[in-house]
Amino acid sequence: MSRAHELFERLREGRCAALDSLVADREPESLFLDFKRSPQDGAAKNLAPEDNKNLSKAISGFANSSGGIVVWGVDCRRDGSTGSEVAEKHPLLDAAGFNTKIQAAVSRTTIPPHPGVQVLSFDEPGQSPLGYVVVYIPQSLIGPIRSLATNHYHVRAGSDFGLVPHDVLAGMFGRPPQPNADLNLISHPARLDSNPGHLTVAFGFVAVNLGAVVGERPYLSAFIGDFPHKLLQVQSPDRQTFSVRRGPLPSFSVVSSDGFLLTPGATEHMCDVVIDVPVASPRPIRLECTLGVLGAPPKRFTLAASEASVRAGIARARGGHFPSSDVVALLPDW
Repeated sequence: MSRAHELFERLREGRCAALDSLVADREPESLFLDFKRSPQDGAAKNLAPEDNKNLSKAISGFANSSGGIVVWGVDCRRDGSTGSEVAEKHPLLDAAGFNTKIQAAVSRTTIPPHPGVQVLSFDEPGQSPLGYVVVYIPQSLIGPIRSLATNHYHVRAGSDFGLVPHDVLAGMFGRPPQPNADLNLISHPARLDSNPGHLTVAFGFVAVNLGAVVGERPYLSAFIGDFPHKLLQVQSPDRQTFSVRRGPLPSFSVVSSDGFLLTPGATEHMCDVVIDVPVASPRPIRLECTLGVLGAPPKRFTLAASEASVRAGIARARGGHFPSSDVVALLPDW
């Protein structure tokens, strides 16, 4: 999961509470996050020219970089005395209506239109229809994206959208599409009866190709830190395709067989991980994972559960209230 997608999912699930957290923590505008305040707080009948220009530049700039999100309804300015960025909420007067205007504009703000843009809106609690609109713009897999509002190709640079230099743009046009490998989890029920005195947590790693071209020989590696080796087991459901390797360091890797292909849209169950956590002495869990395919940059993920989360999981399992979906809940940093 990319940083932009992570922020989008956080806002999708937490809505106003998640946005309040971003603002309270003074999450600055960055390579992946942009705040915008609409003229008249979005009251115009049609999308204001300034909003259309900001949307066009954002889709181009984030798509030509590593992706990002735009939140409408928050004003972010640099404090002249401190030099730091200060965010302040100015909710849209009709978040759902502004959502509709943004969605109608997405396909006509860039060339080519970006097919991966997603839009969501949510209300300020108790103040509907006041609220906010969030636009998620993933990295482009179809080549560089040009803004129609500015007639330029943009790229995210710091907290602004700059112009793509000519030599970089030439390279982007000549760059062949790449596979886009991502990681999903399969949750299995946590149990207290598999290994007496232990909470057994099990989940599967699934590779998926979200790109438009074939990915060759997917691989996975994970560093498990100081968690005891003997309490973590790894096995593949398809040993002819995926081989599991354990070395002297606290890590493991899963490598696919020579010539194995991950086609666009395909999913492959690479391995299952079984962790036995001592009930008498719970300890935190942390796996730092890397997933990749040949010919594309790898992606890194972290699965982590604090000692408090593990203790809470043990309590739920003892009470018989630990469905399989809670395995992901046990790993809040996933």
